[in-house]
Amino acid sequence: MATHRTILQLGRRDDGRAISSEEFAEAEFDEPWKYEREDGRLVVLAPSGEDHVGISEPWRDRLGAYRLAHPEVVQRVVSEAWLRVDDGTDRIGDIGVYLVPGGAVPRIPDRVPEMMFEVVSPDRASRDRDYVGKRADYHRLGVREYVIIDRFRRTVTILSFAPEGYEERILSVGDSYESPLLPGLMIPLSEVF
Repeated sequence: MATHRTILQLGRRDDGRAISSEEFAEAEFDEPWKYEREDGRLVVLAPSGEDHVGISEPWRDRLGAYRLAHPEVVQRVVSEAWLRVDDGTDRIGDIGVYLVPGGAVPRIPDRVPEMMFEVVSPDRASRDRDYVGKRADYHRLGVREYVIIDRFRRTVTILSFAPEGYEERILSVGDSYESPLLPGLMIPLSEVF
């Protein structure tokens, strides 16, 4: 006898709803909204608008081109990268970079990307989530480099993993982004802002 499971349909009205990790993983989500989970509750985020896409797209394109030119370094560049932080929290990063693994790795969302890129959104809750909440979550999981692209301040904050906490470096429009994790990649910020 076959059992029929109802698929949970979630939307904007479900913001703040208690939801388990399993429910989050199996749910269908109303578009164009984006969804994360914090402390076991659904967080509904505004869809990416023209300005957000305009800033994230050049980063994704350059990282994707690097992956194509260096398949021995980068396995995947993923838009809206899903990362399970713990039983109560799932994050969706703007861009996740997965380097070529040295052995077996868990499947997404349990695999930790080596690099996460976030484009800051205008509202205070999103800004706090990117600068504070995700910073703590990503460090705890061992994300080796967390890059915060702030289109409002026209800065890029690079957080490099160290055991005691991320080491921070801030770049401005006249600088170029480079990373020891992606040898040879250079992105002039004047071209992406």
